[in-house]
Amino acid sequence: MDVQLNNKMTHLLYVIVIGATVCLMFHAAKLSAWLVLLLFGYVSVVFIRDYIMKVNLEGMAGLLFLSFQLALATVLSIGSESFFAQIYILVLVGEFSFHRSRIHSIIFTMMSYISCVLGLYIYRQFPPFNEIVYILPRIIEYFAIFGVSQLAKIAFQQKNQLARDNEQLRIASIALEKKTQLQERTRISREIHDSVGHTLTSALTGLQTAAHAIEKNHYSIAKEMIERTKEYIMSGLDDVRSSVHLLHENSLDEPFIPELIKLINDTMKQTRVEIACEIDPNLPDLLPMIELTIYRALQEGLTNGIRHGSSTYFHFLLTYREECIRFSLSNNGKPPAAFVPGFGLKAMSERVKEIGGELAILNKGSSEGVTLDISIPFQLEKTERSEQIV
Repeated sequence: MDVQLNNKMTHLLYVIVIGATVCLMFHAAKLSAWLVLLLFGYVSVVFIRDYIMKVNLEGMAGLLFLSFQLALATVLSIGSESFFAQIYILVLVGEFSFHRSRIHSIIFTMMSYISCVLGLYIYRQFPPFNEIVYILPRIIEYFAIFGVSQLAKIAFQQKNQLARDNEQLRIASIALEKKTQLQERTRISREIHDSVGHTLTSALTGLQTAAHAIEKNHYSIAKEMIERTKEYIMSGLDDVRSSVHLLHENSLDEPFIPELIKLINDTMKQTRVEIACEIDPNLPDLLPMIELTIYRALQEGLTNGIRHGSSTYFHFLLTYREECIRFSLSNNGKPPAAFVPGFGLKAMSERVKEIGGELAILNKGSSEGVTLDISIPFQLEKTERSEQIV
């Protein structure tokens, strides 16, 4: 329960107890010293319970205090022969019903009612049937207090549950925001790595070719390669701008197949490597995320093959069979002695997993190059797609 609300309820109930004590002193049939002592004793017990010991009424100590107070209130009701003593008992019923279980509260309410009947029996000698009104309305009062306390308990529990749910929602919202920020940073790093890495690798290869041409006095070839490299770097800058736009759209700017062909042709033109290409003409229309994953996988595979494997030949295969898209890119480069996935391959693997695919890197031998194999489940209806492969 809310601490401030609990303190307010404690203060209110203590004021009611003090008010009932004052009224009882003026209304008691016979005010004696021992009755006054019991009254102050009861008020002191409540004060010690709530303000000194701060007893938790839901625990065993709370049960003992409430039971002792019921016994003491029964004695005060008999000794004072006053209705005001029953206020003590009604307050106890309310407290017990609010802090304890429903079954125990019903038992306590019945015990409280029995104590009321016992008091009437002792100091009124149990009235005849025509005065039974002294007894029957009391049970309504006791169970009315029980019912109100139960309703208040349910309302407070719902309030606390709502507060907990709101707090969990707030925590989940913060966690989701952090996760979204992390995913966005990951996407940015992937796009920069894929686009800039491929551009720089191709440009470096072009410059190396120009340098070799200069060494052999083939200045026209060197000039041509430098011009191509310049154009490719300018194209790379446009690719970086497209990648920034891609971060928001998460899809390619141009039709999928023409974009793949353009990437292959530009790479062959700039790096003078040979790339054989087979793309299934019946490839279905794919989701933007799948298209982007395939495009970046091809880009990263070509970049790694040229940069790390010194590959001069690639074979690219993209087919759709048995509700599965198959991507395969093999090269004739030199496989690494110890395969350690870098940032690009890790990013590629994450992309593939996000769309439910599987990635495998095959190394058949020291002289047979490396094959990048990706399979992506895809169960939508196939739509024929005819593209001219250059």
